[in-house]
Amino acid sequence: MIQISKARLARMIGSSVRWASAASFASSMLLTSSFAAERDAQVVKALSYAPLQAAVAYDKVADKEIDSCTGKYETRNGFEGLVIYSATGQPLRRFADSNGDRQVDQWCYYKDGIEVYRDIDSDFNGVADQYRWLGTAGTRWGIDKNEDGKVDMWKVISAEEVTMEVVESIKSRDDERFKKLLVSDSELSKLGLGEDKGDQLTTRLANARKGFVEFARSQKIIDANTKWAHFAADKPGVVPAGTEGALQDIVAYENAIAIVENEATSQQLMVGTLVLIGDAWRLADLPRAITAGSVLADSGLFFPAAASNRIGPSGSMDPGLTQEVQGLLTELERIENSLKDSGGNRSQLQEDKANALMKLISANKGSDELELWVKQFADSTSSAAQTGEYPQGVAKMRQLAAQLANIPKGKDLIGYVEYRLISADYSIKSSGEKADFAKLSAEYIENLEEFALSYPESIDTADAMLTIGLNLELAGNERDSEIWYKKVATNFPKTIQGDKASGAMARLTLEGRQIGLVGKTLDGKSLDSKTMVRNPILVHYWASWCEPCKADMAELRKIQAKYARQNLQIIGVNLDTEANAAKEFLSTSKAYPWPHLHEQGGFDSSLAIRLGVLSVPVTILIDGEGKVAKRTSHFSREMENALEELLSNSAPQPSVKQPPQGPAKPDARKAQQPNSGGNSPLQPRK
Repeated sequence: MIQISKARLARMIGSSVRWASAASFASSMLLTSSFAAERDAQVVKALSYAPLQAAVAYDKVADKEIDSCTGKYETRNGFEGLVIYSATGQPLRRFADSNGDRQVDQWCYYKDGIEVYRDIDSDFNGVADQYRWLGTAGTRWGIDKNEDGKVDMWKVISAEEVTMEVVESIKSRDDERFKKLLVSDSELSKLGLGEDKGDQLTTRLANARKGFVEFARSQKIIDANTKWAHFAADKPGVVPAGTEGALQDIVAYENAIAIVENEATSQQLMVGTLVLIGDAWRLADLPRAITAGSVLADSGLFFPAAASNRIGPSGSMDPGLTQEVQGLLTELERIENSLKDSGGNRSQLQEDKANALMKLISANKGSDELELWVKQFADSTSSAAQTGEYPQGVAKMRQLAAQLANIPKGKDLIGYVEYRLISADYSIKSSGEKADFAKLSAEYIENLEEFALSYPESIDTADAMLTIGLNLELAGNERDSEIWYKKVATNFPKTIQGDKASGAMARLTLEGRQIGLVGKTLDGKSLDSKTMVRNPILVHYWASWCEPCKADMAELRKIQAKYARQNLQIIGVNLDTEANAAKEFLSTSKAYPWPHLHEQGGFDSSLAIRLGVLSVPVTILIDGEGKVAKRTSHFSREMENALEELLSNSAPQPSVKQPPQGPAKPDARKAQQPNSGGNSPLQPRK
């Protein structure tokens, strides 16, 4: 067995910029003398930390799988490091010493065996100052000059990634993040542009810096839930040296576009001119919102002629649209603008929109654009039907589904329409005053089962199976629900649906097993339930739009007071997509003072996915040894009985201070979508 210096391992791991205390971890490493005995603590600690930059998709390990992971001390590329491997032998993390000073200066994270991100300490002072996205995660390489955890400049960034960053800047209204994408003053002087072009670019940059805050505030197409979909532009062009006084070749994109997706529609954000400087693309414009069918103004900086192209349905420049399609795009734009206004006959406008989209589908038979228009029709029509604006949309969707069988390239899109048709039909029928919910739920599940059989490879089938499993679970038929969850986990591995299904299977078998919750509370405090396990803990998953959750919380407050001497502790796990909604609810009442964990993403966050929480409320009782004693949905009398039995077998314990839940002044939040009352036979929350 290899003997490794305990002090050396402690220094290597403890020097991580994200890890709390080198001394505390070093003490855990000195418990025994052999590497095999130290390995577990080392692996657990190594897997508990995250990249310094947000939104990095990397492999995480469930608690139950940590014991099967191993740590190996290896030399790669000429320098040493500690590598953490999964049970299947895939690398998960690497902590490397690149300069031989026996201190970690590279913290590497992997996804599916591929390194996707790296924090780098290039000046070897123990603090990361560079952040690199690698492999399938992209090309970004950020420099953090003042080592405050924020990118100060992009050393490498692709044109696609610039548009991603623009969208994220708008979502967060982060003026500084946006400005770091612009051509800097020093870069402008190095470009060697002629006087006229230099003045034009200087003016654009000044307008972009000055106008971003107001644009981010006033624009309507990007909100907190908007997702960047893809990049669209004509091929880049070259301005050869000597043109209009240019001292060197200039490579640029004109009219680059970010295609973004909201719940029901795809929309376009004009990002504008991008210039290549070294290995990084730089932005030269203030973004603008555009819609399908818009004719752009003469806005090109280097290639003005390209600006007159019409934006096609996929976001690309398409000057060759037929007169028929151009007319339909103009009509669609008119309808969209009318729908943005509060007045007008919205049902008729939705009918007009559906008809226009069906004509665009017919005009694009067999083309690459067909999929875009079919999906836009299905998403928008289903959404309008479910909100009650366009109940006739169900019949219109049936009409299109029947027609697609005879449209070139249409057969592969029938399933997309059918799945949204099923959801819309159920939503409309169940909203009726005399709705027979038992009958409608049975019909809904039957339709989903038939869909899953008809389209076994569709990702919508994974959602359908999750919905079936959830409905069976809520009906008390956990054995059959587990069968459906297993189908999702088996047939759709390495998807978010597959991960949710695996989590749900774990949740159904929680009782008697160890469990721990680690994360950040709504007021930014760190929480680890394993530091609280001397006393019973009630874990309550909730959301601000869930009325049954609020009823549970009122009961939990009474229970907390009733068992104050036994020091019962409560942890809330909030599954609102954004933290502000939860903060707003909690700020209106001081009645729920326990800590509330939260991660952005709600039901798509790791807090929910880990245990496959597809609907709220969910309640879990953990005993003094960290084992699950009981799990239910609502806080029921059954759960209180289990709590009473647990407390009767344990003496009162000293109080353990919990992270306080401080007051917050949240942003305003729009109302949640319909059917937000809590556990009901609907689709899993997303």
